[in-house]
Amino acid sequence: MAGTSLEQHTASGDDQGHGGALERPQVGPVVSYNPDAPSEEWGWHGSWREFAPRGSRALLWLGVIGLLLFLFGNHESMVENWWLLAIAALMAGWLIWGEINIRKERARRP
Repeated sequence: MAGTSLEQHTASGDDQGHGGALERPQVGPVVSYNPDAPSEEWGWHGSWREFAPRGSRALLWLGVIGLLLFLFGNHESMVENWWLLAIAALMAGWLIWGEINIRKERARRP
């Protein structure tokens, strides 16, 4: 696999990988494997909350605002509006509930 950490490179100067010469694999584990996080080898592994704790909530609030902005449109019936309001209310409730839990968690820590 070219360009990955699994690729083996030779240290000898005479074999530059030209002419179809095969490289000898090393004996033993080349890459350690974590079955709980297989993507650690080839990419970023973490959660959005670790990367940007306030950013995830801000983006979700923008989603709530976006849903409420969809209320202004050429709807012929109120069914679409009720669905948009219900989904926005569920998202807002979920965000508020999460914020309360985060603050309780912070208060419990020494």
